[in-house]
Amino acid sequence: MPPRAARVHDRHSDLPVITASREAAVVRRLALVLAVAVAAAAPAGSRAGEDEGVYLGPRFRWAEMPVLKRVLHDVVAIPANAPRWSAGEWAELALWSGAVGVLMFPLANPRDAQLDRWIHRELDPRLPTVWTDWMQPLLWSGIAAGGLGTWAWAVANGNERVAQGCSLMGEALAVSQIYHLTFKFALGRDGPWDGDQSGDIKGPANALRVYPAGTPSGHAATIFSLTTAGLSYFQPRGWVQALGYGAAGTLVAFHVIDHRHFLSDSLWGSAMGFYVGRWVVRHRASPLDDAGRAVRAPRAAIVPLAVPGGAGLALVVRN
Repeated sequence: MPPRAARVHDRHSDLPVITASREAAVVRRLALVLAVAVAAAAPAGSRAGEDEGVYLGPRFRWAEMPVLKRVLHDVVAIPANAPRWSAGEWAELALWSGAVGVLMFPLANPRDAQLDRWIHRELDPRLPTVWTDWMQPLLWSGIAAGGLGTWAWAVANGNERVAQGCSLMGEALAVSQIYHLTFKFALGRDGPWDGDQSGDIKGPANALRVYPAGTPSGHAATIFSLTTAGLSYFQPRGWVQALGYGAAGTLVAFHVIDHRHFLSDSLWGSAMGFYVGRWVVRHRASPLDDAGRAVRAPRAAIVPLAVPGGAGLALVVRN
């Protein structure tokens, strides 16, 4: 990562001119990817909050299905159930996706690239670098050790409430990463230190070259999917939730300030992580009984039954 003082383009006049045909092609690519993103980073529920849709229902919840199978079903279920969103959920989607779109245009000099240059001039001399090369492995290894360790403890001690919460957090993270990588490699957008530093969208061939830069931000998706799933499931006191979201927002904000991502990249990733985390808890968490045990869905089977003078069939229901 170049030092902060090594910024190349500080003025709009330094930016290259994007031809009309090239800009039209980029707009078409961006419009297609954003249309898919509408479904994949979408509001979390249905109109009535009922599990009546594609891959929804008791048999797809934590107590009935292992996490890897749930992840695969989630990737399909979230966009497939888009027709069931309420007007309020569509309004939420329009709000964040509109903000992302505004920040990414005009393509020759997008607003988030202008903001990045302003941050470089005005904030870099005053603020420390938070996302250093040693901070990232420390953060991710700490989260992984804490999450996996807590899950292992819960399983070993039969604490289904905590085990389920950790599993749902991991599920939300996995789904968010699948969506994030799909969109990032489809767009191949330059990051703040790439190319002419104007966030040019170059397509899949550019994605590997600039990775982990690009849009949406995988860091933001990770942080908000874990935070939202955990807080939505465990439902701590309000001040704890405020502290959790505040810490998540601060980390993502410094990802922008440290020129790891443009603001639109991080906003998109944050919204995706938030909605996926909320969706997973709403549709995949199994209810708990008074003893803290997950309530399993009733299972019915038809079995042969011997009766005097012949044989028959019996319907057996397991709770």
